[in-house]
Amino acid sequence: MHILLSGASSGIGRELAVLLAKQGHSLSVCGRNPSKLEHSLTLLKPLSQALFSRAFCLSDFEAISQFCLDAKEQHGPVDVLINCAGLNNGRAAGHQLEHETFDWMMRINCYAPIEFMRALIPDMQTRQSGTVINVLSTTAQFANSGIAGYSASKAALDSYTKVMRKELRKDGIKMLSVYPGGVDSDFREADRPQYLQAIDVAQAIVPMLNCNVNAHIHELTIRPSCEENFS
Repeated sequence: MHILLSGASSGIGRELAVLLAKQGHSLSVCGRNPSKLEHSLTLLKPLSQALFSRAFCLSDFEAISQFCLDAKEQHGPVDVLINCAGLNNGRAAGHQLEHETFDWMMRINCYAPIEFMRALIPDMQTRQSGTVINVLSTTAQFANSGIAGYSASKAALDSYTKVMRKELRKDGIKMLSVYPGGVDSDFREADRPQYLQAIDVAQAIVPMLNCNVNAHIHELTIRPSCEENFS
């Protein structure tokens, strides 16, 4: 399969890329930070002979579109899109969150994944086959203080995905939503060893790609055992 993955420069995205490369898939990966992405590539190159990569910021929608076009030229049609990139650049009470900060989170966490889908889903519809995995967050399911902007950006993509799941079912396209709880990764400023590791989430996602064609896993929630913020 040809799998296109955003957020491959660190965390869950990097671990996913390594697992998928070990399975022999063709990979097209991107990340914002060139040096971090290069580190990922040092892990991937010994594992994959079919590897295409590019460093750019997902705020650049033209760059997203061009990356998708170039990936298809390199490895053919994209069978699986994994939207894994995301950020939380502002922790504040909802009434205190700066508009610019919220706009940035919406652009990266919601609008950019939609742009990837806009670029790739028409080809999937033509082939009547394809899979999209959107890596969301349990913040889309449960309210936590101080992260209104991040929660809203993930919840927006969550709702968008649920609608698209119904719209695309007739085209044989699977829309899979993943909701990780707390993950101890570069995403956080402080270490949280009691949280999930990025590899834990990656190992939970990969089997979703291997289920029978007639089976459509809609949602997967994975939390560290220490978390209690669920119903």
